[in-house]
Order: sequence, then C-alpha cells, then structure tokens
Amino acid sequence: MPFAGVGFWTVWSQFFPGNKAPLTENTIPSQKGRVFIVTGGSSGLGYELSKILYRAGGRVYILSRTKANVDKAIESIEKSATSKDGDEPGVLRSIHLDLEDLTSVRDAALEFLRREERLDVLFNNAGVTSIPAGTKTKQDIEYHIGVNVVGHVLLEALLRPVLSQTAKTAAKDTVRVIWSASILVELGSSRGGVRVETLDKPGSDIGELYAASKVGSWFVASEITRRFGRDTGVVQVAGNPGNYVTNVWRTTPGFIYYPFRLVLRNPVYGAYTYLWMALAEEVTMDDAMSGKYATCNGRWHPGQRDDLLLALRGKDEGGTGQASAFYEWCHSKITPCRSTARLGGC
Repeated sequence: MPFAGVGFWTVWSQFFPGNKAPLTENTIPSQKGRVFIVTGGSSGLGYELSKILYRAGGRVYILSRTKANVDKAIESIEKSATSKDGDEPGVLRSIHLDLEDLTSVRDAALEFLRREERLDVLFNNAGVTSIPAGTKTKQDIEYHIGVNVVGHVLLEALLRPVLSQTAKTAAKDTVRVIWSASILVELGSSRGGVRVETLDKPGSDIGELYAASKVGSWFVASEITRRFGRDTGVVQVAGNPGNYVTNVWRTTPGFIYYPFRLVLRNPVYGAYTYLWMALAEEVTMDDAMSGKYATCNGRWHPGQRDDLLLALRGKDEGGTGQASAFYEWCHSKITPCRSTARLGGC
C-alpha cells in the first residue's frame, strides 16, 4: 500500500527497524591501519561510531566545533572502549570544524592533510535541525542547507585527492564517503526533493528546509559519484541511519502539521547502519553510481519516491536534473573556498 509515495512498510521499517544489524562492535573486522573522519563525533551516532572504530583499531579523527565536548568524548571513549579480540585499540584525534563557516571547513581539511597521508572513510555525520527560519551561515547560506550539505561538500572536495590516493592501494570499493539522510527524505521533502530555484531566497517552512538538506545529501552523494567515482575509485553512499531522535515538523500535504519529538532507539543502532554503509562488501561503486539509498541497520531502500528517483537522472536520461542542478548550486558556493591557501577565498 503506498504511503507518502513509498510503501507503507518501507516507512514503518524505518521508524521501527528492529535491532538486527549485520555489522556491530562485535562483528566488525579489524580496522588497524585505516584512517577515518567522523564529523560531529562528540555525541550521538557519531560518538558511538567513533567508539566502535577506535575499538576495532582504526585511527579516528573527530571533527567538531566545541573542543570541550570533543575532549570529553575522547576521554570517555578511551576509558570505556576495550580493545576488540585482544588487539590494541586505535587512535583518537580531534580537529576543530565549524560547518557554518566555510573558512573553518577549509582549515580543518588542510589540518588533516598536514597530519595524514591517507583517508579510508569520511563520515559526513554532523548536522542541525529545527533552526529558526531566516538563520544564515557565515557565507549567507540558509543554515540547514549550509551546515548539513554545503559545508560537507567543501570538506569532501578538499579531501577527495587523499581519498583517491588511498583508493589506489586499498581494496576495490573500500574507500568511501558516507552522507547522512533521514526518514524526512520521504515524509518531509517537496516534490523533486529540493526546490533549487528558491535556495538563495528560502522560505520559512523549517520542516521543508531540513528535509531538503537531507535529500540534498543524497543528491550530492549520487552526483559526485556519477561525475568522479570511476576516476577516483571513491564510493559515495547516502542513507537514513535510523532516526533514534528526530524532530518531525510536518509530513506530507494533507496530513497534520505540528512539531513533536520522537525518541525511538539508542544511537548505537544508527552507528551500525553507518558501519554497513562504510564497510560492507556488498556496497559497491555500481550501487553508488545507480543512486541507491541505504536505510536502517544495513540494507538498501526498496524503492524511493518516483519524483526523487527522477531528480537523480539528467534531462537527457528522462529525469528532471534536479540533483545535478543542486550540486552545481553547492559547487558555486564552495568555489571561493577551495583554494589550498589559508588566506583569501571565503
């Protein structure tokens, strides 16, 4: 039975996915020698993910805005996360990152490149929700779109060379970029996912703005893969990790509109979804090229809304080209900040 443009059970299984996941802290293979970035890793899903990767031997960089919170998270992880199977745990490091300021994003990327020569997985996890309408980033971008998408687009662009370099020596399709989406991709987004023509003059519907940022993460993941994936060897995957806490501002036209807060499950289960997206062997470049969208626990979405699938395809492919147009808009916003110099630009 269709619901909000997708099957009813597809929606139901994202709200109530159960707790069975193919990859957990107990089944993850050793990550020794691999390097990870987790944005927003000092709390929630990012914290749980960082803890699992550290326990498995990974070298984990937490990129976040508030130093005190990151320091506290690292101390907590190091005290509580025992090593896996008797192996030595990994390494935890932090770099300051403020996604509302593209200058900070650029500096964070450059700081990472100063410290490391490889990057296996970039988790674009950090995000905001329910920010008052009219709030803008330092570069005058609507806040949800600016923080959740544009900041991460710049971070990925600056780190793409090291990701690509890592992919040359890593196993096929194992170097990845993970983008965070939401159940509101289905339930809260406008037709086509993102109204590109209004991005520079956004409206006041907070629910639509947030949902657009989540759809936008999927769009850019698909578009970057289509444009650069075969050349770089970097797989980009977007999906809903599982809404353990979500602010629902609206559903679809004709349904009740009011804010309420859902607390569904422990954030560690969202981290399990990220593990599948980042590490599962069944996730391939071909999947990313086709625009597949991941969902809770570790599985592919059985079928997104038709208008969103059309948006992923160009007009010459019978689609609407909205994903491409959105990526081009994001690219125009990050272009002044892509210089490798620390001065000038943004």
